[in-house]
Amino acid sequence: MQSGPIAQSRKDANTIKKSRDITVVLGNPPYKEKARGMGAWIEQGAKGRPSPMDWWASPPEWGVSAHAKHLKNLYVYFWRWASWKVFGSGNRAATGNPDLDQEGIVCFITVAGFLGGPGFQKMREDLRRSCSDIWVVDCSPDGHQPDVATRILQGVQQPVCIVLAAKPLKKDASKPAHVRFNALPKGRREDKFKALEKLSLQGPAWADALAGWREPFFPAAIGDWATLPGLKDFFTYDGSGVMPGRTWVIAPDAQSLRDRWDRLVAEKDPAKKETLFHPHEGGDKTVAKNAQKGIAGHEHRAIAVKGDEGSAVAPVRYAFRSFDRQWIIPDVRLINRPNPTLWAAHSARQVYLTAPDDRSPSNGPALTFGHSVPDLHNYNGRGGRAFPLWADAAATKPNIASDMLAILADAFGEVSPEDVMAYLAAVMAHPAFTQKFLPDLVQPGLRVPLTADPALFAEAAALGREVIWLHTYGERFADVEAGRPKGPPRMAADVRPSIPAEGAIPGPPEPLPDMMEYDAVKRRLIVGKGFVDKVSPEMWAYEVSGKQVVWHWFSYRRRDRTRPQIGDKRPPSPLDRVQPDHWLAEYTSDLIDLLNVLGRVVELEPKQANLLERILAGKTIEAPAKDD
Repeated sequence: MQSGPIAQSRKDANTIKKSRDITVVLGNPPYKEKARGMGAWIEQGAKGRPSPMDWWASPPEWGVSAHAKHLKNLYVYFWRWASWKVFGSGNRAATGNPDLDQEGIVCFITVAGFLGGPGFQKMREDLRRSCSDIWVVDCSPDGHQPDVATRILQGVQQPVCIVLAAKPLKKDASKPAHVRFNALPKGRREDKFKALEKLSLQGPAWADALAGWREPFFPAAIGDWATLPGLKDFFTYDGSGVMPGRTWVIAPDAQSLRDRWDRLVAEKDPAKKETLFHPHEGGDKTVAKNAQKGIAGHEHRAIAVKGDEGSAVAPVRYAFRSFDRQWIIPDVRLINRPNPTLWAAHSARQVYLTAPDDRSPSNGPALTFGHSVPDLHNYNGRGGRAFPLWADAAATKPNIASDMLAILADAFGEVSPEDVMAYLAAVMAHPAFTQKFLPDLVQPGLRVPLTADPALFAEAAALGREVIWLHTYGERFADVEAGRPKGPPRMAADVRPSIPAEGAIPGPPEPLPDMMEYDAVKRRLIVGKGFVDKVSPEMWAYEVSGKQVVWHWFSYRRRDRTRPQIGDKRPPSPLDRVQPDHWLAEYTSDLIDLLNVLGRVVELEPKQANLLERILAGKTIEAPAKDD
């Protein structure tokens, strides 16, 4: 190993330190979600002074208060301490001392949520005001929970980044920092290290990030992608899905929910009842809490849970994950954040589009659809947004933005809200869309290739109706004449998944299975001691942004349903362990429905890919102008 470069670097550093007072903080801060109360004076303030973290709290008018909880993380506390120590960030305003002017560098490798998360807007604004230059290195282009061999930090499943932020003396706070972005190559960790060895702070490898004060630290959209309207341009409202705050109120079968409630009601010890109830950290739902309002369309009980000895509020179907229909107890006393807007507009005509928000799809469809009120993590288990088709339960007020409907009406004549939702399904709910725009999706935020050709729009709207019919298990956009009868879709008889008599998945006294495997030679899905034939490799491997749908569906119905624990999260409620002791007939029916749906979705993908290419080859409608 040659020591010359290191010795020269040390010599240069000593020369600078002799002539200038520069503070440098380097490190890999710990990552811990839900770290409320662990930030000491950075979080709580001291000696009558305000908390430095208050400086990074977004004001209410920004409308991101639901995301403020993400600031309660140890790595964010370390970022706040470093910016306060090195840059004097927030000190001038907090102390009233205009002479506080410091220069220095902060360089951390941390999880990457703050780069684009909506709850970190004030943090990004403050760093832009404090610093002159910020360099961002995306160390996890492979996405969330990638293979261990691809991770820079092997034990960290979340995306991580290296950020170097520099501030000179007399930095003009009215001019935002120049933010540059670079992503390491996908693949093995060794290749990422080689790329880091060659990386310098200058050169063409860096792309300029968005310049707005609160914008994500990601590159701006460029080329044709930048001209396309955003997905959010199509809707008046989008919101988080349901945030239960406790997992025991959701199950793959309704009887488990009734049994869990009965177990809770039967517990007479107040402390044990509270443990079973499992109060959400930072939430306000407890066994003693009364409910002033209920969930629209469902029974409301004003009495607190601790005094309720009745049966459970009737469970209803729930869009838990993409293609995974489960059940939930629609009881406002049990659900931490039910999102009343979604429930109030629910009806037998409602359709919910779910898509990622602060991250981008990595493979599979860029968005999915459901007919039941969706979970916060519906899309692929990692958050996102829900976009209802209708704004009211009567399905008379479309949630499609009026200005978008006007643009479409000018181009094609009258266009129905259903046409718009179906168009989005045809163009974006397939893997070819994600693959086509993967380089552009470095910056989170989906955009829509909107054709200007009336014939192509009509073709897409027709195709998209079939896509939504499949995603909703035949509950929406049914049309017998178009070959879409109401009810679970089925593949053609000669390719339809089936269970022969000898392959039946056994019920009692056989316990729930813990194993699911796939035999590609026999095209057979093996579930414990039973099996399903005529299952294609594409059905088995089908993914939504890295989540293998069939395997994850099974993981919620097998004997061991415990989830991998990240960090030192508290254990779940004992009520989670209340589940069937054997495989249920309805599990088999749901599995057959799921495989048929996936099989038909895969069959449609070539048509969708071809349609997308023809749309992109022709004239498209540009994004509507934004008001200043």
